[in-house]
Amino acid sequence: MKKISLVVPVFYEQEVVLQFLKETKSVLEKLDVDYEYIFVDDGSKDNTVSILKEEALKDNKIKLIVFYLLK
Repeated sequence: MKKISLVVPVFYEQEVVLQFLKETKSVLEKLDVDYEYIFVDDGSKDNTVSILKEEALKDNKIKLIVFYLLK
């Protein structure tokens, strides 16, 4: 089976990330492919990371990479 990896950059996306997941999952589930999400957060200070962490606990297709700025 083919696999699709969606690499999704996020930055202050708390307002839309759940809707993005809902809409893309509805499309991906209709395809004959295995898929995963790889979200890459570039230092959001809102709830984007916590929302994605919570979703990743419920769905093993969701991966999260978080970049933090070191000062």
